[in-house]
Amino acid sequence: MRAFHFGTRSLRETEFTTSEMTAKTLLEKAKASPPPSPVRPSGEYDAIALPEPSPEPLNAIGLGDALSKRRSIREFGEKPLRLLDLSTLLTAARPTRPETHPDIPATGNIFKTSPSGGARHPTEVYVYARNVEGLAQGIYHYDGFRHGLTPLDGKIDDAELIALAGDQQWTGNAGALLIYTSVIERNQWKYPVSRTYRVLLMDVGHLSQTVYLLATALGLNVTFTAALRDELVEDLLGCDPANELVLGMSVLGTRV
Repeated sequence: MRAFHFGTRSLRETEFTTSEMTAKTLLEKAKASPPPSPVRPSGEYDAIALPEPSPEPLNAIGLGDALSKRRSIREFGEKPLRLLDLSTLLTAARPTRPETHPDIPATGNIFKTSPSGGARHPTEVYVYARNVEGLAQGIYHYDGFRHGLTPLDGKIDDAELIALAGDQQWTGNAGALLIYTSVIERNQWKYPVSRTYRVLLMDVGHLSQTVYLLATALGLNVTFTAALRDELVEDLLGCDPANELVLGMSVLGTRV
């Protein structure tokens, strides 16, 4: 860890450019080499539309209360997770400005409720629905632009789910898992330096904390974990580990 930290450490003479200069450079770069897509292509599948979230349950609790009540709880009730609540949780990964924003087609910048270095948002969100009302058990990719779930082919039972989660038995009672991956090229296109890897990790931290606060406001139990068998997760998602890194997941469910 020290080798990585010092290998990506900035020095006294490290040069930084202004935001204006960076923007100008990127616009020129985009003409010759367009940025990667800000969302994973859905391929041949159609997205399942999610219900539009209501702000009422989120507005019913103050930010201070949500922060003080936020806890990692590894017990979940048998009652299914409501699809509306899952939809609300996924707004954490939903763009807050339309994709017609002038910076998006040119540079790939997008804006969400959580911060992201350089507005790159490299984090992709997948949903493993284990016990969600109105949703077949299985793995889905979340499409933030369409606010929908694209079904993928991966199927696992509870024993395989627990194995995937590093033998953590409590994950086998979850209503849903939000699995986070990071698409390296989104950040590397703008920041082609090794230090960028630090930012990928920060991005997942920002997003998962937003999910924690949303879950707290909705009266759900949640825990984030990075104790995963990456290779099993990659098989489930069908992602290329050379380009899309598995970094962690939020385990969610109703209260006991």
